[in-house]
Amino acid sequence: MADEAVVKDLSSEEAQVGMRPLNYHIMFDVEDGHWWYVGRRAIVLAQVEDALEAGSRKSEVGNRNLLDIGCGTGGNMDHLQRFGQMHGVDLSGIALDFSRRHRGHERVMFASATELPFAAESFDLVTALDVVEHLDDDLSGLREIQRVLRPQAPVVIFVPAFQSLWGPNDDQSGHKRRYRLPQLRDRVEAAGLRIERISYANVAMFLPIWLGRKILNALGREGQSENRINHPLINRLLARLFASEAGWLRKHSLPFGVSIICVARKVQ
Repeated sequence: MADEAVVKDLSSEEAQVGMRPLNYHIMFDVEDGHWWYVGRRAIVLAQVEDALEAGSRKSEVGNRNLLDIGCGTGGNMDHLQRFGQMHGVDLSGIALDFSRRHRGHERVMFASATELPFAAESFDLVTALDVVEHLDDDLSGLREIQRVLRPQAPVVIFVPAFQSLWGPNDDQSGHKRRYRLPQLRDRVEAAGLRIERISYANVAMFLPIWLGRKILNALGREGQSENRINHPLINRLLARLFASEAGWLRKHSLPFGVSIICVARKVQ
């Protein structure tokens, strides 16, 4: 749902690769402070920290290689780089240009999640944040993640949950599916990864988003209208609500939510 926080803007480059691209100018402007990015980032960073600490392969930060699949304009890499040397891939040249020119991330390249341009066992951590739901063949993408992970290295996956939450933004974002927890678990395990933690996330916004999308679907409104209300006070409140789950999810699970967070590990 990261891409659900912004509106869309077609360009010839992304159209050639079959994408429904984001307006990356807006993404770049909002991803540091928009409640969705702030909350998701808090949850993801907590899970990354725990996953790296729990791993049997101990390595110094300077010796770690990390990969962010679907890196977009680089906001996640700004925060993940404290854990190691960041690499990123994306199918948007526009997004990669933002990552390079405005955020200084040089190790980014144009590549598909299902055909990663890296040797096997290259990375100590992979993140796929609101990426897997875009893939026609999600199992192929998960198998590529398994391939490039070093033995015992973790992957942190974030995907949208519950098909009943499907709305106009899912269509415009090019989502292929929203997941239930057992469905994602089956796909991750089929790729040869061992799940360590999996839970729904963003429980506080489940009912408002469910109701809002039912209304938007009934009215036939465009997806961009869903995210236009973002008063600073509301934004801060929602950011705190979403981010507050980070501590809970380090040890516990939630029974439902707008998204799913999954931490898995390559077993050999």
